[in-house]
Amino acid sequence: MKKILEKKHLINGDIRVYDCELIYNNQSFGILKYVLEKQYNVSGLILPQSSIAYAFYWINRPYTLYRWYHDGKNIGNYFNIADQIVLNDSEFEWRDLAVDILYLTDNLPKVLDEDELPSETPDHLLEYIYSAKSQIIEKYQNIITETDQLLKQYSNFLVPDKN
Repeated sequence: MKKILEKKHLINGDIRVYDCELIYNNQSFGILKYVLEKQYNVSGLILPQSSIAYAFYWINRPYTLYRWYHDGKNIGNYFNIADQIVLNDSEFEWRDLAVDILYLTDNLPKVLDEDELPSETPDHLLEYIYSAKSQIIEKYQNIITETDQLLKQYSNFLVPDKN
């Protein structure tokens, strides 16, 4: 698979860069794959080393989505409220607007990091963030169904049955 960079601009100005594998890109939608090199703790969810993250990017949606798998099973779905998403052949670049929504296997949303929004965040950006949050919570199940289908279509990844 082709190597590609994910470049995430944090709301505080920091930039994080990750080496990923390209699954699909048509300049308006893309999927990356990342294998975790170490264990991570995301708000109490332990992501074991060697877990696989499939990351979904849409230039016309106010979020990105990470779907985490371990031993072939989905263990969490993590939405990053985002803007300024640009997808090209060498990197996927986007701005992380701090607020995230984590869904575990119970399908209940856990809103994270609202406290990380800078006090000087402009009103129009706050409106964008809260609108995106509502959209994610309202459309969660449809987005998961859509991305299950996309994984099957583009990566030959067999998403486990929900039974």
